[in-house]
Amino acid sequence: MTQDLRDQLQDGLAGAYTLENELSGGGMSRVFIAADTSLGRKVVVKVLRPDLAETLSVERFRREIQLAARLQHPHIVPLLAAGVLDSGALYYTMPFVDGESLRDRLDRDGELPVSDATQLLRDVASALDYAHRQLVVHRDIKP
Repeated sequence: MTQDLRDQLQDGLAGAYTLENELSGGGMSRVFIAADTSLGRKVVVKVLRPDLAETLSVERFRREIQLAARLQHPHIVPLLAAGVLDSGALYYTMPFVDGESLRDRLDRDGELPVSDATQLLRDVASALDYAHRQLVVHRDIKP
């Protein structure tokens, strides 16, 4: 991500959020941790790469936003807000969930205790069942 896009994103957030650092990036988007200036909490801001804003990726990203907004479940991180930058790039915000990934925990500790694994699988299955009943298929579940 170029500094220009970071600046565009910060300007487009109109003081509501202050970008802190880039968390990750993929083929379609970049993800930042930001501070919510009015509520004092950390959020994640996911922004569509501007070079993709003129392609079919815009519709895919819009669908991602609309689907995320529909899902209300205790084990699915909710969408907080969404918008469009002056450059045409789409973005949305979600609460920042602090913690380690399952992959990191498995790498660190090896196998999980049976009770932890069972509870985790129940929680994930509950969220996926709910999403599927809403006609949403995730297609990118990973530890």
